[in-house]
Amino acid sequence: MHRATLVALATAGAVVMSACAGSVEVTTERADPISVAEIDDPTLTMPDPPEPTDDLVEPDEPAAPAPVPPSVELDRTAINFGPDKPPRAYDDFLLAVITDLELWWSQTYPAVYGEPFVPLEGDIYAAYPGRPDDIPGCGAPRTTYDDVQQYVAFYCGVGDFMVYDDGDDGLLAELALEYGAATIGTVLAHEFAHAIQLRNGGLDRALPTIVTEQQADCFAGAWTGRAARGEAATLQFSDGDVRAGLIAMTEVSDPVGIDQFEPGGHGSGFDRVGAFQVGFNEGPALCAGLLDDPLPLVPNQFTTGDIGTGGNAAFGYGENDLVGFLPEDLNRYWDEELDIAGLGRLSLVVVRSVDDVSCNDLRGDLTNGAALCAPTGEVYFNEPVARDLYDTLGDFAVGYVLGTAWSEAVQDALGSDLVGEARALLSDCLTGGWVKTVTPIDFALPQPRLETRDSVRTSAGDLDEAIQTVLRLGDTSVDDNVIGNAFEKIDAFRTGVIEGTDTCLTQL
Repeated sequence: MHRATLVALATAGAVVMSACAGSVEVTTERADPISVAEIDDPTLTMPDPPEPTDDLVEPDEPAAPAPVPPSVELDRTAINFGPDKPPRAYDDFLLAVITDLELWWSQTYPAVYGEPFVPLEGDIYAAYPGRPDDIPGCGAPRTTYDDVQQYVAFYCGVGDFMVYDDGDDGLLAELALEYGAATIGTVLAHEFAHAIQLRNGGLDRALPTIVTEQQADCFAGAWTGRAARGEAATLQFSDGDVRAGLIAMTEVSDPVGIDQFEPGGHGSGFDRVGAFQVGFNEGPALCAGLLDDPLPLVPNQFTTGDIGTGGNAAFGYGENDLVGFLPEDLNRYWDEELDIAGLGRLSLVVVRSVDDVSCNDLRGDLTNGAALCAPTGEVYFNEPVARDLYDTLGDFAVGYVLGTAWSEAVQDALGSDLVGEARALLSDCLTGGWVKTVTPIDFALPQPRLETRDSVRTSAGDLDEAIQTVLRLGDTSVDDNVIGNAFEKIDAFRTGVIEGTDTCLTQL
């Protein structure tokens, strides 16, 4: 995010996955911490220099593979494991995924496209070190494990087969270890969708890669929704498995700065998660129409000013620093531009710990970075937690938590009687509505706020940082009903970003 020329950047190391005849090129992106100096501002209430704290938010433990009902017989030939494959804890889970994907598409393809589904001609291969050179090539005589390590997973239309990396040190094993085996299931569902595109003629059309990738993400989300609703024949996804699928979408998004319309582009994390959620919520019939009517995309390239800054807005409190211009813009938007009666301008109070706060009506969880003291109109800002979010995820992680605190005050001013999860999700939506006004995206025009000289603007990668923040802070389970699980919160935030504040307010 930036005011004037200050920006947000999640720097990345990229792993490229590609295939022929319906190219599948995926990149991974992770934020690197950037250390910057802080600038004081006398208009803010500041504490003494921060000391070590125990308030930092730790990510959840990875989800375990979803259990396979013992009454269901898996198709043991669904994956070609080859000879002497090292056993993986998630082998049966992946067999359950492929078994159900084949069953689902045998039913869904005729319903959506009006013609019979033709099963894959080739196999789905697990590639690993030491496997004999028995995997067919895609434009070459054979596929070696070194090839697969570089590609991670791919579908090849020449031979109609799929391959995934089953090695110990590959990206898929890393994702499964950190977040759960459902990450691999989501990747396989995405690759299977490319086989569907070969059958429906989508890969024969002169379409940008981003369009076919968006549809594949949507189909992967539609199948995940089936598994989460208990409709799959071989497995059922938990909330943790769905969260893992969302994480998979962010982990294989385009690095910030990449033009997603270049060959091989897949889209930002925000866009990929969005397509996944559209499929999850709306089903495969809507996904089928995305080749002709794609979903809107957020910019992923930097402006000249963005490149010049080298990444993030400074974590400081001066006029051009992150925690200086964000509260000012939130006040200006909600109080001055929307003129909500009874809202007024909120003030920021910086603290080092929840123990530093005395408020008899605190709205939000200060351990997540920020919370509103309703009686005083003050937003308490937990600096150590916010700084950790900034260093770990990027500057708009701070923008998100501040935005939700302001949204609490907006709900009060509007007379909202929502409580608990419903209130938190509306705050997510309202935060997205504010973000829409500072994000130069095709579906948000006209945007008069972006034409003003001092307007705050998001930068490429900012919305991805918001998604990553939600994945870290949301309820673990849908049954928690505290602030909403990651899927629900991202869905609410994305609704605000795409459809605007007026849509959010229909919930009141």
